[in-house]
Amino acid sequence: MDLQIKKVNTKKTLEQVFNIRKKVFIDEQKVPVEIEMDKFDRTSDHFIAYLNKKPVGCARIRYNDFAKLERIAILKEHRNKGYGTQLTKYLIQYCKNKKIKKIVIHSQMYVLGFYKKFGFKTVGEPFDEAGIKHVKMILELF
Repeated sequence: MDLQIKKVNTKKTLEQVFNIRKKVFIDEQKVPVEIEMDKFDRTSDHFIAYLNKKPVGCARIRYNDFAKLERIAILKEHRNKGYGTQLTKYLIQYCKNKKIKKIVIHSQMYVLGFYKKFGFKTVGEPFDEAGIKHVKMILELF
């Protein structure tokens, strides 16, 4: 079953995104709420993924002179079914359509190989973010 992914444009949909992030990052991964819910939520584009009209995943894109993919999450019971791949492909295509030249992601170490499949390359040394080891990755689009 394919996901339906859309850009968030209502308060209700944004609440669904925050609910997924709460379950994945705050409850599961023990990220402090004040780190997870930050000032960038107001200025980022948010995306939600639905399966049979139920929210199962989310992401946000923050913009500088590049796009930064953040807060990519799939609910636990829906993982390892290809939904993360579909969501990531969608986000990359969204950036291409906006003529963005470079995408940056701070990948958690355990999903490093996942992002390498899309052509992301690691930059620099691993670092700690919210108590979790991450590494910066870059994908050059144009």
